[in-house]
Amino acid sequence: MIEGAIAKGLQYVALTDHYDLDMLSFPQVPQIDLPRHFEELAILKEQYRDKIQVGIGIECGWAKDVQDDYARNLAPYEIDMTINSVHLIDGKDCYAEGYYDELSLQKCYDDYLDSVIASLDAPYHYDSIGHLGYIMRKAPYPDPIMQYGIFGDKLDLILRTIIDKGVSLEVNTHTKSLPIRCLPTIEILTRYRELGGELLTFGSDAHQPTRLADKYNETVQRLQSLGYRYIFKYLSHEPIAHKI
Repeated sequence: MIEGAIAKGLQYVALTDHYDLDMLSFPQVPQIDLPRHFEELAILKEQYRDKIQVGIGIECGWAKDVQDDYARNLAPYEIDMTINSVHLIDGKDCYAEGYYDELSLQKCYDDYLDSVIASLDAPYHYDSIGHLGYIMRKAPYPDPIMQYGIFGDKLDLILRTIIDKGVSLEVNTHTKSLPIRCLPTIEILTRYRELGGELLTFGSDAHQPTRLADKYNETVQRLQSLGYRYIFKYLSHEPIAHKI
């Protein structure tokens, strides 16, 4: 991944592997070797320091019953960036086949947004809210796009809380087959800017080197058109502005 980032001319890359305590009851999901993860990233950060800035990161899959475990387990480590994400809703994986059976779009998306709202009070130190609108990726509805006109109250609560807490909103370009270019939608990003939001991180959610920085240029051009001036990187949990 680091070599791929260098080959693409990137100046910074944060490696935010999944830490999935929310998935402990799912035996098919392997758990990360946390000490090894941070040990190896520290070595690589130093090894590549003259070629690229490497952010030591992690992505926490939020769930209420494990949030204190995240706080305790991550406390000993020096981390540049932590992404806070919701993948489970009431303990159920919304990527799983059958999750949406007998669920209306309204009910499904309301439940997801309620989980995101709850995750904002996580006791661990996080820097960015990951892939807001994740529920859309596998949604089987004829029009799966999360419309601000329907879910505006909950989306506003999320966006205002992000701003109040001084954390960032991730612009994630891994949209699967959705007819949009990023998560959250441009409509939601427009509203975030209207509310005074400025902190944005860019994530291609790559999972493989070929997708690193996917859609970056077109995404930042669109962000510029909405009035955004910066994308932020994180070092030691501190946001550092990169002019776009």
